[in-house]
Amino acid sequence: MIETLVALGIAAVALSALAGQLGVSADTQRTLVIHSTMLEVATNVLEAQRLKPVVDLSDQEGEVEARGMMLQWKLSAEKVAELERFTRQNVTVSLAGEPDVSLFLYHKK
Repeated sequence: MIETLVALGIAAVALSALAGQLGVSADTQRTLVIHSTMLEVATNVLEAQRLKPVVDLSDQEGEVEARGMMLQWKLSAEKVAELERFTRQNVTVSLAGEPDVSLFLYHKK
């Protein structure tokens, strides 16, 4: 009887440790899904700019719904001093409570 109680106690400790790790794993998975979704949105915004016949270097912003999240994006352009023949377009994607994700694309003048 005592051996059974000891075995149940050990199993309870092991299961509680595993349950804690499961929570950490779920948080990590959620963070990765959010980050990859933000990268997809940033890539889509830059690809839409790249496919336009005439490059629009004006500042733009918008909202997009992806995977149940409402993401905000901002697009801006800047001249690159070191590369005189290129203009750099930056896109930043934001979600409340999460770090921003930024990507850029170079356009030849």
